[in-house]
Amino acid sequence: MAAMTSAASAVVARPAFVGKTGSFRARAVAPAAPKRASVVTFAGKAEETSRRAALSTFTAAGVALAAKPSLAAYGESANIWGSNTNVSGFIPFAGDGYACLIPAKYNPSRERPFPHQDVYYEDNFDAVSNISVLVEKVSKSKIEDFGSPESYLEQIGYLLGQQVYAGETRSEGGFAANRVSTAAVLDVFTKSNKGKTYYYYEVLTRTADGDEGGRHQLIAATVSDNTLYTMKLQSGDKRWFKGQERDLKQTWSSFTVA
Repeated sequence: MAAMTSAASAVVARPAFVGKTGSFRARAVAPAAPKRASVVTFAGKAEETSRRAALSTFTAAGVALAAKPSLAAYGESANIWGSNTNVSGFIPFAGDGYACLIPAKYNPSRERPFPHQDVYYEDNFDAVSNISVLVEKVSKSKIEDFGSPESYLEQIGYLLGQQVYAGETRSEGGFAANRVSTAAVLDVFTKSNKGKTYYYYEVLTRTADGDEGGRHQLIAATVSDNTLYTMKLQSGDKRWFKGQERDLKQTWSSFTVA
């Protein structure tokens, strides 16, 4: 009996077939997944109406979320967690009788460092870089009534800063004796746009205690409808060569009046 059991085991472990030989590999078979019964339900008219109303509400909410408020009044930096929404890098700005392009990374400020100041923008990384527009009613009908570009620059010298130190100093560091500030006029030119003449100035100012190697100043001025419009742009010397020159000169050249 034991011999028969051993023989049977041998037959099970290695099956043999007459006239044909082959090898077989054991293969694990996963248990069949239990079948699930499909249940179909039909909503009544009241329930179907309720679902449609809910879907309409959800769709309206999605549209509301997709609509984003304008960031023009606050600069691109107000878009803290969103993607870059302004690939041009500038935001069109329209003031009272004038218009220009503002760099998207500049923010409006409540600062009013000059009289007749209509708007003031600051770089959100560095307040030294800023943009001012001054609007003042005058008795002149055109900018030429103020004199030549050179003489008019003397009249608006306060925009470049004025020395208040009255002590004695030596002539050193590029400053004259008893002077702790200096201004170098780099360029002066005029342009005509729609019958109006614009005066343009590029000036580099330095002070004895200043940083960044000085301040680059860009000024544009014109008169329209007995109103004097003056734009002043400023940047520190170091940041000037790291992109501010391109941005501010674009704003400078975009300045126009009605």
